[in-house]
Amino acid sequence: MISRTEKSRRGTVAVLVAVCLTVIVGMVAIAVDGGMLFLERRRTQAAADAAAMAAACYLFENYPRDNGTDPQGKAKERAEITAEANGFKDGVDGVTVTISIPPVSGPYKDKAGYCEVVIEQGVKRAFSLIFGGEAIPIKARAVSRGAWVEPKAGVLILDYDDSASLNAQGNGAFSEVGGPVIVNSNNPNALVTAGNGTIYGQEFYVTGGVKVSGNANLVTTPKPNQIFTGTHPTPDPLAYLPVPSVPPNGTMTVVSLSGGGKLYTLTPGRYTNLPTFGSKDQVVLKQASAGNGGIYYIDGGGFKSTGATITMDPLTSGGLMIYNNPASTAQSEKIQITGNPDGRVDLKPLESGPYKGLVLWQNRNSPVDILVEGNGNFSIKGTLYAAGAKLNINGNGKTSTGTNTGYYYDDNGNRVDGASRIGSQFISKNLSLGGNGNINIVYNGPDVARTRIITLVE
Repeated sequence: MISRTEKSRRGTVAVLVAVCLTVIVGMVAIAVDGGMLFLERRRTQAAADAAAMAAACYLFENYPRDNGTDPQGKAKERAEITAEANGFKDGVDGVTVTISIPPVSGPYKDKAGYCEVVIEQGVKRAFSLIFGGEAIPIKARAVSRGAWVEPKAGVLILDYDDSASLNAQGNGAFSEVGGPVIVNSNNPNALVTAGNGTIYGQEFYVTGGVKVSGNANLVTTPKPNQIFTGTHPTPDPLAYLPVPSVPPNGTMTVVSLSGGGKLYTLTPGRYTNLPTFGSKDQVVLKQASAGNGGIYYIDGGGFKSTGATITMDPLTSGGLMIYNNPASTAQSEKIQITGNPDGRVDLKPLESGPYKGLVLWQNRNSPVDILVEGNGNFSIKGTLYAAGAKLNINGNGKTSTGTNTGYYYDDNGNRVDGASRIGSQFISKNLSLGGNGNINIVYNGPDVARTRIITLVE
């Protein structure tokens, strides 16, 4: 015979089991549906990332033309196609795909060169239907960037371990305006300045150490004491650039001048064994509109001027680039441009295309030194790029009471006395600064080569 107490216990256990089963089923529902939601969330985010990168690739490819905008909607179309290929089509099965170029939210709102992709959907419940029948919302967002941008360095020395990777021994002043000076070498004497000159810069970032001796000075302006050592090296921002293909041969006409020199007129193209241009010579280089992309491809023999007047043809446009492809490691294969107190040098970089901003570029694998010596009316704008070689820069204008007689013309055509303008940016393995005159490098974004970015930023 079953007692009343035992009957009561059986009822209690049944109630407890029923209650616990509800909790257990709820936990199983949360675990199973939660796992499914996590996987679906990852799938949605991956699709948003892929769609954003597809748009970034298009923005990157067409940056020279569109400057990061999408006037024809092609970048957006690529993002839509990619999202659909990953199972997310706007308006189908409760999916919303929103593509904004430029972004409409976040830190990159309204900025050209960026794409924002937002994918939203409702995921049907499985076990968690016990808690309700509505779909669970999932949202994924990605922001990408596709752009060509100016590397923020006026001077970048790439070598990682050389002593005196940046070496200043002259008696004049070197001024870098508008961007930092970066030295990658980890040597204790990575940056050495001796002589009697002064190096002026906005900021100095040196992986190794700095040695200042003699009467030399290292000065930061406008803010003093901006010299930082132990910094992380900066990779070559132009390493992505493909070497220019060898163009058809250029043409060179030669006319004798009354003063004993010669007038050389060159069109862009391939050259081998050019003559050495002397102080009585005049060299006219036609610009990009004359053909071959404005590239002077020096395929052996170097490009050497010992005081010639070198100007760009005013009847053509688009700037130019000299690419040096040395046939050997002999110094006869180098680029040498030397100014003349009574002469003129005026070169400007390419204004468009993949090599925009480059004015001098030497084969990355060549160790042949480059020599540029400012004097007289001397102005070279653009990036000087020699990833495998030393760039020797000298200011050789005569000095009088500390003022260099050299000069150049600024962007507004005004004469600026007291310095030779040599480049808008230096990127080289090593850099040597010398001579008795002042050297002025004016970092200016539009006048320098550009690094390229394709990446997710959010």
